[in-house]
Amino acid sequence: MAIQDSLSKRANVVNYSKMVIPTKAEILKILETGYPLATSKQNAFPYKVWVLGPNEERSEKLYEMTEQNKIDFDGDVGEKYHANPNLKHVKSAPWTLIITPRVAPPNPFAAEQCEKTGTQWEMGREDFIPDGRESWAIEVGMVAKTITGAVMDADLDTSYCICFPKQIEKWEAAGDFPFVKYFPYLIQTIGKASLYKWQNMSADGLKKDTRAPFDDVFEFVD
Repeated sequence: MAIQDSLSKRANVVNYSKMVIPTKAEILKILETGYPLATSKQNAFPYKVWVLGPNEERSEKLYEMTEQNKIDFDGDVGEKYHANPNLKHVKSAPWTLIITPRVAPPNPFAAEQCEKTGTQWEMGREDFIPDGRESWAIEVGMVAKTITGAVMDADLDTSYCICFPKQIEKWEAAGDFPFVKYFPYLIQTIGKASLYKWQNMSADGLKKDTRAPFDDVFEFVD
């Protein structure tokens, strides 16, 4: 199967079905398929994927955090305010991945090379996490995409969310996420969609919701 066959099927989810709930075994197979296809500097994988199963109360709290983050960012917009429908997948998802930083020790080969060359292993230092987030977040995007391919091959759906609090105190205050010690990189949801973003848009909106032109993104340099 070509990469286009899998990834071209993905569409943003508004709501997930309550009738089709993937089993833990199905999710495990997806993760075990996607993970080996991802890459990481020196095979460190300095992130943790917390896999949350069906829990409506917890999902509601997570959704409220994302919507409140939107409100805090936008400020008081008065009568223009409306809840962002594109965050609702967080509320209805049967399975949710919360990807956070982790302190990652070197494998034996990397440890040996560091010892030989006097190189510091920054990914094993908790105090380096703030400096490493930018580069490590790229790797999180990679694993999210390989997981996406496995989700599509399983005839399921997935969406992403980065609209969440960047202050760890807010995660602690929510009460249901004691495992979140550092604010996340990404939330990824998995299930079977009952409503996609494109189905929730007008014909005129779909025409206007265009991808950036290829030449705006890619440019060859002599």
